[in-house]
Amino acid sequence: MATFIIYRVAIVNKAKEEQPLSNFNGQNDLLEVCNQYYHSLRKNRREYYGNQGKKRTFSINTKIDFLRTDRTLITSFDSAFTGNEVYIRNAETNSLNYKVNKDELQSRSLFSLCHIPKKSKYGYVVFENKANHGVKVAFERGFQSFLNASGYEDYRVVMTPALNYNYLSNFIVNGKLKKLRLIENTLKKDVQLSLWNDLNRNCNDKDIRELKFRSKTENSIYKKELHNLFFTKLNEYEKIQFMNTYVIDDISFEINYKGASKVFYMKDRGRMRAIVDVSSQLMYEEDQPTYDSMVKTSIKLINEILGYDLLDFNNAA
Repeated sequence: MATFIIYRVAIVNKAKEEQPLSNFNGQNDLLEVCNQYYHSLRKNRREYYGNQGKKRTFSINTKIDFLRTDRTLITSFDSAFTGNEVYIRNAETNSLNYKVNKDELQSRSLFSLCHIPKKSKYGYVVFENKANHGVKVAFERGFQSFLNASGYEDYRVVMTPALNYNYLSNFIVNGKLKKLRLIENTLKKDVQLSLWNDLNRNCNDKDIRELKFRSKTENSIYKKELHNLFFTKLNEYEKIQFMNTYVIDDISFEINYKGASKVFYMKDRGRMRAIVDVSSQLMYEEDQPTYDSMVKTSIKLINEILGYDLLDFNNAA
């Protein structure tokens, strides 16, 4: 399965105000600065340690395509980490070709495309998604360090999941509802009394009712209601009426589609992972996706996101 993960990029000033990226400090274009950051990664790889104490590196070892007219940067990042012994064997004889030691870097190349529309407060970065090689944190922190070193200390990089609502709609409509969680932000009085024989009016715990569905259970009515709510602008403090039966604060639900599972959050969209299965959209040569098809698919996904942004779905929560 080939998957892309997409993030929306913003720049905020000291007052936490989002800036137009083509002149984020009143003068400089973030796209040009991003190109400089990419070239710095070709000269000096970024080294850091992950949560498990493994040394990790982040760099660029391939070409950088800077399409100024299209306001797009395309390259492949090199992500590597140490810590695991790996045995490389001959596919036919199973004989040992090479042993990777714990202190050697295990590297993966990750396609990436960055697009910053003119006069927009948001840019979009697409990363090829590979297990154990998440690069969002390395990219974000490295870019922030580069901005600081380049004299832009008053500006901060903010990266958030860029949800493709066209993809998510298709996921809900065609997928199978596996789990549904109805959430109350505070425990009900009777629950509190049964637990502690006392009433805590400042209780911040949640009362969650979870419904699980077997694979053969018909739940299309639930899915239709969830789809309608997911594409409705909901106020953070507004109660949700669900199926004319429940009045709750929030809903999360899990959908399974084509072997992949995705958890949806009705209000807290920032918790969702912006991963898209692009296997069927890519062209392949010798079992590897072609450069042109990855570029075309990335732009298509970004354009879909831009279309839904105009309808304000990203601010629905």
